[in-house]
Amino acid sequence: MKAIELDGVTFSYGRGKKQVLSDIGMVCEKGTVNALIGLNGYGKTTLIKVMAGLENPSSGSVRYSGRSLSEMSFKERSSALAYVSQHYVSLSDYMVKDYILFGTANKLDVFDVPGREEKDAVEEVLERFGIGRLSDKKLGELSGGERQLVSICSAMVQDSEAVLLDEPCSALDISNQNKVLSALNGIAEDDGKTILFSTHNPNHALSTGANVFLMSSGTMIDSGPASEIVTPERLRPVYGEGVCFSSEQPFKEISFRFT
Repeated sequence: MKAIELDGVTFSYGRGKKQVLSDIGMVCEKGTVNALIGLNGYGKTTLIKVMAGLENPSSGSVRYSGRSLSEMSFKERSSALAYVSQHYVSLSDYMVKDYILFGTANKLDVFDVPGREEKDAVEEVLERFGIGRLSDKKLGELSGGERQLVSICSAMVQDSEAVLLDEPCSALDISNQNKVLSALNGIAEDDGKTILFSTHNPNHALSTGANVFLMSSGTMIDSGPASEIVTPERLRPVYGEGVCFSSEQPFKEISFRFT
């Protein structure tokens, strides 16, 4: 089943300005992990903003489970998708558990307050990402990487069908990168959610076994399973002639096993 579908999406910042996205088409199936890869400045962030409804495409369509994003109400959008920016939260006086609790608002009526079910969901997602110890801390007391993890938890507790993450590992150390990528895989497999994350590091796509969409200068130039796309031959048009397998280097690359 098609969870996310883009057809002929183009985007320009202002009339007469240079086109940032050109004729983008892509499909993400329900319950899959998908990686949008490419160099910085090649349109990944803009594309995710268009998919999240933060920017309107100049032409083309974005659909979730067959429904056009442009025709959805705000509450319908919050059930269809959650969005995590690469810039971590800055509401420094809020407790971590309270900030994440905001993510449950889409399931409540106007005058309702979160109850036991919503609070249990917050505790569950904190444990899932291994940061339960941060629950009673203020956001201002956290490192940049910890705040990014909190942002991801807030999106997950929203319980949307699809989750869009813009460079979710950009502020994280190697251990927390592994923790996030492993959790994203688990959420797709166990909860049936559709995950799309952007990254400039092709190894993130390989480690998650993601479906890959390779971008270059605002266009989609290749797509397919990570095992097929993340190879030197397929990446060189974007990343340059220096791309190679680590086995071709005089050193061994450090990696993680999902735990």
